[in-house]
Amino acid sequence: AARDRPLPANPTLQAGRAAARAAAARTLETSRAFLPTLTADAQAVRSTDPVAVFGMKLRQSTFTAGDLSLGALNSPSPYTDYSARVGLEWPLLNLEGWYGHAAAGRASAAEAAGARRAAGATVCSVTRGEWDAVLARARVTALDTALAAANAHAQQADDLHQQGLVSGLDARLARLRVARLEAQRVAAATDADNALAALGALLALPDSAPLRLVDSLREADPGDSVRPAAASATRGDLAALEQGVRAADLGMRAAWAANLPSVAVFGNLAQHSHMGPLNGGSGDWTVGVGLVWRPFAGLSGVGAVQRARAERDAAAARRDAAARQARLEVAQSERLHEAARRRMTVAQDAQREALVALDQARLRYRTGAATISELLDVQAALTDAELELLAARHDVLVAAALLDFANGVFDQ
Repeated sequence: AARDRPLPANPTLQAGRAAARAAAARTLETSRAFLPTLTADAQAVRSTDPVAVFGMKLRQSTFTAGDLSLGALNSPSPYTDYSARVGLEWPLLNLEGWYGHAAAGRASAAEAAGARRAAGATVCSVTRGEWDAVLARARVTALDTALAAANAHAQQADDLHQQGLVSGLDARLARLRVARLEAQRVAAATDADNALAALGALLALPDSAPLRLVDSLREADPGDSVRPAAASATRGDLAALEQGVRAADLGMRAAWAANLPSVAVFGNLAQHSHMGPLNGGSGDWTVGVGLVWRPFAGLSGVGAVQRARAERDAAAARRDAAARQARLEVAQSERLHEAARRRMTVAQDAQREALVALDQARLRYRTGAATISELLDVQAALTDAELELLAARHDVLVAAALLDFANGVFDQ
């Protein structure tokens, strides 16, 4: 539940997904390179310009022989024209636009892949934050157990002192141990509260929202925590860079194509009237095929191609560097995970030895063969071993999450 929640709720991820949607919309914007464009306009014009009046009357089919007189031609009376026009343009050949559209699609895919990587980073952070909170809570529990044992030792020392079997120093030493553990517990409880608050912030929860940790370091199985994957196939950042290289390559082709001609068909239908919009008058239509070619526009075309090639080379270099870094991260994470597992094995052995040693120390103290200092030292060694084992299990689980992140398992 903790891993799933931040994906829709985290503001940073929301921004990344919005950027991906914006990039996808840019792909639609470039569709004019191969899809038709339909335009419609209407206007009302009143003029005394001789050329304009002559043209308006011709378009409206209201031109008469009297309009050919020199006076009517040179100084026409004000005249009004209401016109409405519908036009269509459909590209037949626009290589620059085609490559630009394809490049926009690759850029959109890169943004989406980057958003997946950001989601993976958030899931990894939540996983680590959750295990940090579980460890902090487990440390408090372990110190509570140690406190109970230390209080029992202090009570035992008091009883033996009253029986005249030990001096009062034993009880004082035991109470000093209790005081030290109480101070450690206060610090551990504060750390637990802070870790829980940090987890709540990662989950974008309000401060008043309750969090209940259901996982336990003692019950978790670190051995089944890693899901191997091919980093190059699943990591969103590598996929984004690969799409960026393809987009840059298409951008270079578009720069080349800008120096080639483009061809389009066009047509329009118009209506002109002196009385009002769409009120009588006359209509006309036009169809045609047009070719546009700018064979020489200074050195701008050469510069655009060179710039696009340099951008493609830079994108390829960034992709190659990121791929090498990804392989390094996977190798480092694997070594850290294996080291954490070995440390956990050592900590388990140490904890078992500490339990046996504590039983022996208790027996030796009850029989007078050992001092309270020896018993307290062994009890402290057991507490340290318990805390070390908890930390080792935590580190295995966190290292597994980091390895999963390096392999792109969390990217979604």
